[in-house]
Order: sequence, then C-alpha cells, then structure tokens
Amino acid sequence: MGNAICETELMTGYIQTPLDDYELIDFGNGRKLERFGSVLVDRPAPQATKEPALASWDADWVYSGDRVAAGKWQARNNDLPNHWKINIDGQYMLIQLSDGGQVGLYPEHIACWRWVRERLEGGNDNGELTVLNLFAATGGATLSAVNAGATVTHVDASSAAINQARENAGQEGARWIREDVMTYVERSVRRRETFDLIIADPPTFGRGPKGKSWEIQTDLAKLIHQLPHLVSQDCRGVWLSFHTTEWSSQAVENMLLENLPERRFSHYALGVATKDGHILQSGHAVCWEA
Repeated sequence: MGNAICETELMTGYIQTPLDDYELIDFGNGRKLERFGSVLVDRPAPQATKEPALASWDADWVYSGDRVAAGKWQARNNDLPNHWKINIDGQYMLIQLSDGGQVGLYPEHIACWRWVRERLEGGNDNGELTVLNLFAATGGATLSAVNAGATVTHVDASSAAINQARENAGQEGARWIREDVMTYVERSVRRRETFDLIIADPPTFGRGPKGKSWEIQTDLAKLIHQLPHLVSQDCRGVWLSFHTTEWSSQAVENMLLENLPERRFSHYALGVATKDGHILQSGHAVCWEA
C-alpha cells in the first residue's frame, strides 16, 4: 500500500459510570438497568449475554419487548415522566421513551463526544470549523461540536431523531438534514463540499425516508470510498464507529487506508462500565486523527 502508515494505536473508549446524572447499574440476560437522573429504566440490551450481578431489579420504567419484536413501556410507579433532561458529561440531553426500547441517549457515544471536543480545541484561525455528522441520531456529538464553536451538518433518516437532536443542540450552530445518508453524501461530493471533521456511526441496517435501505455489509465500503472527496485540506479527523460483528476493526482500518493513505489510525473499544467495573461492550470505532 505504498507509503501508508500502518501502525495502529489501540485505545479504550469505555465510559465509567456513575457519570453525572447517568449510571449503568447492572446488565445481563439480554437486558440492562440504568439510572437517568432519579428514574430507573429496565430495557433491552442484546449484547448483555451473561448473568446479571444483582439478584433482582426494581425499575420505574420497563420495556416489555426487545428491539426487534414489538414491545411497550410499562410504568411501575405513579406519576413518572416519559421525557426529561439529564446532565451527562457536561451536556444536557433529553431522555424520551420511544419505540423499540430506545431513550434517545447512547452512553457509549460519549467517547465520540470527547473525541470531537479534543479535535476542535483551538478553533480555526481561518474561519469557523465545519463538521459533518452522518447517522447523527439524537445529536450528542452534534451538541459537542456546536458547544466547541463549530458549524455542524447533521444528517439522519429519522424525523423523530432529528426532532430530539434539535431539543438537545438548540437552533444555533447546526443545519438539520433528514435524508438517506448515501444520497446526501453523493450530492455533497458533486457539490464539492468539504468538512473539517467527519463523524459517522452507521447502523447495521437502516432505511431512509424514501425507502432506500442501508446495509453495513455492502454499503460501508461505498461510504468510505467517498471520504477523500469530503475531507477538507485542513481536516482534523474522521470518526467511524460501528456496532456489528460483521466487520472487524482491522478490516475497517484497511478500507480507510485504501481511501485515506498515509494516515495514522486509532482503534477504540466502545462500552459502558458499572460502578464495580463490569463492562457492557457496545462496538468499536476506527479514527484518523490529524
């Protein structure tokens, strides 16, 4: 691969809790028990395959199904809110109970928030830094970038996720694009748009607002192939995280090196830890850091 730099820095992005208003209390048997503020939530976690540490859980909200099958939220106590805000890692994020057992906060993504802040420190002497956030969900990384003074293009296929991201990040500093990610990326390349920081957190499978599907097994390589056209001359980095066993970190790095040669990449193991140090793993990230 010519002069490509192939040294790989191995890092952990595990988030230790309690962290401000959030705590991962326990997990096991395909579920996890979390505290958001003062509210305890019992919801699905397919990656939690071992036995839980606690003999029993006493949650306020319980999601009855898993993320694939139909389920519903059940309140175990009276007068519980179904949406509220918490402070986590210096950011206020909206918690909102939604279909599929989601709450709109992905604590393992805090590793990305911190990475974004580090990359944007110092601003840009030549003007405002621009950030592209793909599969941007409810906007934790977008909020980190906006707080650091950058202008963010936030792209996601879900109107509900974008609405929640607006609640999180506010009306200043971001433009909101509800669209299939690859459609947006291909149009952006045609327009010769470039960005000073790129974030992507693709799902294993997804569907855009016009029915176009995303499958990581076939589409991740297509997305990576477009990255050289999107990075600015002074780009500070690219974050690419994934939550599937279909790709290894090394395979993703190899694809990145083919398209972004002569870069040095870091690997992050993503996950969240309980107070006693048990780690619920939640995927990996491969990053180029200028």
